[in-house]
Amino acid sequence: MQIKMSRHINKLLATSLGILILLFGTSCTERIDIDTGSTYTRLAVEGYITPQYDKQWVRLTKSSDYFSNVSPEGVSGAQVIVDDGSSLATFIEDTENPGMYIAPDGYIGIPNTEYRLDIELTEIINESKRYTAIEKMPYPGQEVDSIALEYDDFFEVWLVKLYAQEPPTEDYYMFNGYVNGKIVTDSVESKNISDDKLFNGNYTSGAVVMVIREALLKEGDLFTMELSNITKEYADYMIQLQLEIRPQDPLFSGPPANVTSNLDYGAVGYFSCYSSVFASTVAKINPK
Repeated sequence: MQIKMSRHINKLLATSLGILILLFGTSCTERIDIDTGSTYTRLAVEGYITPQYDKQWVRLTKSSDYFSNVSPEGVSGAQVIVDDGSSLATFIEDTENPGMYIAPDGYIGIPNTEYRLDIELTEIINESKRYTAIEKMPYPGQEVDSIALEYDDFFEVWLVKLYAQEPPTEDYYMFNGYVNGKIVTDSVESKNISDDKLFNGNYTSGAVVMVIREALLKEGDLFTMELSNITKEYADYMIQLQLEIRPQDPLFSGPPANVTSNLDYGAVGYFSCYSSVFASTVAKINPK
């Protein structure tokens, strides 16, 4: 038995050594093609309802393969309707941006309202032409007194400190940053998603809620923080999405898992409804 096991181990070691030689004995610049195959096409949805006038839109695209470097194809000609329980709003496709559907002029979201998104396509995607999502917009969570910026010269970043009263309810937040009116946290990984477990019902007293790189924010710039009260489901979606786009460890981990969604029939993405509060300050190094 020991002889058989020894032979098995030796064979395994020899095989492993051969693999190592194959991996490290070749040129570092040699191209390695990996056939990841193709997955079935699904409808991808990104939609927002907020109390801000310029943030009501729904984007429809077709999903692409994981390693595809081609921009997703917009889905045109769909009927996109948002129902708030008392009225229906038809979102109209932007003729210059296929797949982007814009709310009617003057349409805004109302906190504590449940919204239903209904999508009807002109052609079947993943065995369905109709898709639905439901989301309830939370009330604004915190009463913000002010924010402050502290420059960390060792890490060359700005720390965004929040002074606000946190309500005693269970809340989830998304933080975005704007410099001179332009958003600097437009990528998924740059947004800060947080619950309120550390400060539930208490005053935040200058808690650090964002870190902004010096390359994005200079002394004298006007910085605006957007604090959005989001649902737990949307917070879970965003955290899962951030984890999926990070480099995998170990290197040869399994393929990314599907991120949760509030859409039915296998569609990916999320239809989110949230309200926000804003606070601004001017960036100053070592303010008096």
